[in-house]
Amino acid sequence: MIVSRSRSLASITACSVVVLAILIASNAAAQERGPEWQPAEGRVRYEVAIGTHSWPGAGDLQPAVGGKFDDVGFNLGAAIHWPVRRFDKSELLLGVDLALMSNSSNVPLILDDVMVRDAYLGPSLKWVFGQRHRYSLDAGITFHEIDIAEVTGSGYGYIETEIWSERAVGGYVGSTVDIGAGTPDKRRGMSLAFRVHFVDFGVVADQNLQFLPTLGPDAGVLSGPIYVFQIGYRWR
Repeated sequence: MIVSRSRSLASITACSVVVLAILIASNAAAQERGPEWQPAEGRVRYEVAIGTHSWPGAGDLQPAVGGKFDDVGFNLGAAIHWPVRRFDKSELLLGVDLALMSNSSNVPLILDDVMVRDAYLGPSLKWVFGQRHRYSLDAGITFHEIDIAEVTGSGYGYIETEIWSERAVGGYVGSTVDIGAGTPDKRRGMSLAFRVHFVDFGVVADQNLQFLPTLGPDAGVLSGPIYVFQIGYRWR
């Protein structure tokens, strides 16, 4: 009951943060002064990013062997978007997102502690708006492949031992702010992004029976929300 209530509060908090970001961005865009934005006809938007994320669901797992997974992890991402529709003062982009996320732990296996690794790929939309088109609202569908594994480098090379894996479909909502945008020749620069991912991987349990119980028959349900913060570089 406590876990369920905390997840509900987390979801409400995520929605509130996204709505607040939308209101702030809209207000800032309305107050901007400067030259009118010039449309980038047919130009593709590219992005690469690095960031951190908070995943309460990972910290809630209870492995049979003891230990704990970190709530906070690191991520790398990339995206490409094509313009599909231009409105009077905004633009709609359609593209693809790719990202890798990881959370460490102090849960032991053989040579080292295990970690959560998640990779996702999926289509996404960006609605770019504001007088200088610095802001966007983002949403996407994500196809995840996740595992829990021990990853060790030794004198014999790279050793990887997987004890649980799963695939799932999820989605995200969020917003992005481009820094230094707004002139016809300023098509590249830094960006800041916040996203909330929703996905459910189901029950986490030992799948590799060659080892002593690590996760056990039921270490808990691993699901979102996952709060992602990224700083990136974009060009167009």
